[in-house]
Amino acid sequence: MGNERHSSSDRFRLWIDDACVSSGQCVLIDPALFGFDDDGTTRVLVAEVTGETLPSASAAVANCPIGAIHLDPMPHI
Repeated sequence: MGNERHSSSDRFRLWIDDACVSSGQCVLIDPALFGFDDDGTTRVLVAEVTGETLPSASAAVANCPIGAIHLDPMPHI
């Protein structure tokens, strides 16, 4: 994600890959975006990220200990 500038209309798909070890760092960063399933597996609660939630989603990506969290740009409609 780097230091690119994004407008409030930019949208990203937030997802966690199978390498996730459920450390919970993302849940601590933003419990509105991430949570745990009944079996303790980390999951994304809000898959579409926009300007308001982009900073914390980006922080979760940057702080994931194994790089299992991803933000992919979504096309403009």
